[in-house]
Amino acid sequence: MEIHLMRSEGLQEALFGLGFSFGLTSGEPDPAILSNAMKERLEKIASRLCKAGAGEDKFLRQVVCWWDVRAPRYWWAEADTFKVGTVAQSESTMHRLTGRPLVQGDFEHPVDRRLLAELNRLVEVFNASKGSLSVFMELKNLLPEGYLQRRIWTLNLANMKNIHRQRRNHRLPQWHQVCGAFVEATPEFLRGMYE
Repeated sequence: MEIHLMRSEGLQEALFGLGFSFGLTSGEPDPAILSNAMKERLEKIASRLCKAGAGEDKFLRQVVCWWDVRAPRYWWAEADTFKVGTVAQSESTMHRLTGRPLVQGDFEHPVDRRLLAELNRLVEVFNASKGSLSVFMELKNLLPEGYLQRRIWTLNLANMKNIHRQRRNHRLPQWHQVCGAFVEATPEFLRGMYE
């Protein structure tokens, strides 16, 4: 599995909005011109509220993160349970599976060489048949859950906090890698939300 943060946006705007509740930024025209002292004060408030939940941490929903993730299909099946406020675009097996011979690097763990040979035989038959649906369905049926699929996964800090809370002690090691990546990518003053 591979995961890395592509980009994160909205932190400055989320902090600016958080300041409204405390009368700190209501008269300010633009979050880009806040003083360093005001930013530090807002970060301290955010640091306290990010641990709260119950709506007190709603500013976390305004910070959006784009992740590049290459993970086995069995992990994606679990990740798909976290659908509120998230979206993903993937390397579709419908369009990409038959584009080249499969290799061991296409799987989370090595697969039996006979299975790999059979999958590649089906890829060849599919391509020679110019798209036989029955051959394609046989190929999809045999595809191991350890097949790696790359997706761009978009979520916000509130999603990340929720996922971390629910999966940090999960038995699948991929969740430990994801949770570690979330903590590492989160600004230091907000890392308390994972405690």
